[in-house]
Parts: sequence; C-alpha cells; structure tokens
Amino acid sequence: MASQTYPLEFFKAIPKTDLHVHLDGSVRISTVIEIAKKDGLELPYYTVEELREHVFKKHFESLEDYLFCFKYTTMVMQSPENLERVAYEFAVDNYEEGVRYFEVRFGPQLHARTEDGELDICNVIRSVNRGLERATKEYNDKIEPPDEPGYKYGIIVSALRFFTADFSEYFKSLINCHKHEPLSRIYGLASMALVVAAVEVRNEGVPVVALDIAGAELGYPASHHIDAYRFAHKKFLETTCHAGEGYGPKSIFQAVTDLHAHRIGHGYHLFSEEMVAPTETFPDPKAFVKHIVQHVAQRRITLEVCLSSNLGTMPGLKLENHNMRRMLEERISVTVCTDNRLVSNTTTVKELCLASKTFKLSPKQLKDIVITGFKRSFYNGPYTEKRAYVRKAMDYYDQIASRYGVKPVQ
Repeated sequence: MASQTYPLEFFKAIPKTDLHVHLDGSVRISTVIEIAKKDGLELPYYTVEELREHVFKKHFESLEDYLFCFKYTTMVMQSPENLERVAYEFAVDNYEEGVRYFEVRFGPQLHARTEDGELDICNVIRSVNRGLERATKEYNDKIEPPDEPGYKYGIIVSALRFFTADFSEYFKSLINCHKHEPLSRIYGLASMALVVAAVEVRNEGVPVVALDIAGAELGYPASHHIDAYRFAHKKFLETTCHAGEGYGPKSIFQAVTDLHAHRIGHGYHLFSEEMVAPTETFPDPKAFVKHIVQHVAQRRITLEVCLSSNLGTMPGLKLENHNMRRMLEERISVTVCTDNRLVSNTTTVKELCLASKTFKLSPKQLKDIVITGFKRSFYNGPYTEKRAYVRKAMDYYDQIASRYGVKPVQ
C-alpha cells in the first residue's frame, strides 16, 4: 500500500504506547531545578533555557556525553516524595499526548539508601507507583465514551550491567560489603537482589511487569545476569533487555540465548555483520547474523526502536539510514518508543512522526507499529482482559483514522 501524509493532530489523537522509556531520562527540567533548590543540591545552571542549552542538549558528542545528563536527574530522585512527584508528572506528560499505555523503566538501586531503611528497593518502587497510580486514576476519571481505551501502565525494573561505588549509596554499600568478590559476580548479586524485591512488591499488587538490564554492553555480557533472569522466569515476570545499541549482534545473541528475553531494547545493530568477529562456533559472520535475524523475526521478539535516542548517541547517524528501515523490510516486530523524553528531547508523537515521514509508512504499516505496542506489552492482568483492551485500542484507532481521513487498512 502506498504511503500517506498524516496530519499532526492525527498522531496526537490516536491511542499510543511507549514500551521503552526511562523515568530518570524523562524528568521535567523545571522539576529538576525546583527540587535542587528545595533540597540544596548543586546544578551547573538554574534556568530551563541554560540547562537545555548546556546539559540536556539537542546534540551530543558521544554516548558518554548523553549519559552525563542522568547525573542531575537521578540526583533529584532520592526521596519518597521526590520519586512520587517525578513519577506523577511523567504519567501526566504521557497521558496528555494520548499515550494510553506505557511501561516505564528505572533502576531502583540508583535511588535506594541503606542508612535508615526508608528507601530500600521495595519502597523505591512503591514510591514511584504511588505517583503513577494517582495520575492514572485522575485521567481515567476523565474518560467518557465507553469505547475509549483507558489509561494503564506497567513498571519495568532495570538492573545495571556495570556500576561503581559512585553510582549510588546502595551500590557503594554493596561493593564495600563484598570486597573479595569479583565485580562480575557483584553485578549478578545486584540483579538478583533487584528481581527478588520486584517480585515481592508485584505480589502486593504493584504492577511490576518485567526485568531489564541496561548500561554498557561491550565487556559486560548478559551472562552475568543469568540467575536473575532465571528467577524472573520462574516467578512469571516478563523480560526485556537493552542490546544491540552500543554493541553488535552478539549482544542481541546473548540476550535471546542466555536470557531468553521476550523483547529487545533498541536492537539497532541487529544487522551489523561488520561488528562480528569469526569464532570457532560461528566462523561466518554473515551466516551468524542471518540466524539471529531469523530467530528474532520468527519468535516475534519485539524490538523497542528509539529513533531520536539513537541519533543522540551515535554521532554521524542520519535518520534516513536508521536500521528501522531494514527491520520493516524483514517484517520484524517493532514498536516506536521515546527512550528518554527529556534527554532525547522527544515525545511519542514526535517519534511516530519521524518514523512515518522518514520511512514513508503506509496506513497499514503505521497501524501495525502502533498496535504492536499494545499487543506486545507486558500487560498486568488476565490475558482475556488484555485482548479486550487491545481490541478497544484497535477500534478506537480506526475511529480516529476515519475522522482524519486516513485511508482504511485493506
């Protein structure tokens, strides 16, 4: 089917999802400033304009430059009330642009403290959930039409592939308590501690839906986290994994074979044969990549594509050369996500607009991508309830499409 130009208001009106979005990368700049002033925290600048120009920039020199922003966002997320506020505002910002369902991820161990027990891992998650729950109730109370899909969310807890004692009070204590352990084992211990706590609060009714690992890929393999993922699997917690963003196809291979991840965060380098060195097991890089692509496609392992984020962390990448084009050609399951609303200076509407315009998405392709977000979500509830919710989102999408003159899907 031929591509079509879609009005901006159409993108705003359709029901949307965001399955890959970091809480600490999506804080309002004004909130960073207000909390810093309230708590006596030091910022390099104290106006929205200056922070946007010098810290949360339009363009970054490298991945390290991009990640530097998180120093200031995590800094203002170190108390129950601050976590709740940031989470509440995050949900409001999503719901205001028509995101009907999101799965927000964050690393609770970056905010946990040990000295008083007020912010153990469980309480960090509970604090975030209070903010999300409050906003969600407020917006669901505004819904009138019976055929309109409600606002819903899930929480994904992110373990870190790599950390040092400087990352947080929690990590400092963990490393100091296990000085004689190799760091690779400590990474695994931290992941296991996180998933055990996540299951605990999930069993209380908090909608923790999945485990993730994030951070530097090269040199920090997924195998460090096998025990945590195995535990998550046995406790029926879903799994995703950052892979193929800063490292090549082997990172995705590790995610789907060692961790059996159900979704992949980014997956940008899925096709990058040049990043694969021959091994005794896989002497032919081309064949190796072919097998991974086939596995991902056939198993419908959804790739959480983040266009603006990739542009920000990969200097020199042009949007028209983004591998999402080939993902679509290979009929791989993809959904478009923001990654970090603040740091990448983006929204779900913007990401869908970029994808549509750059890759000339037909009405069918666009609807498939949007609805894939609903279908491949780690929905917290009975499967029959999820099916009904997805169907309502599809029907509502069709109503909006008809209203804006978007050609119906054949």
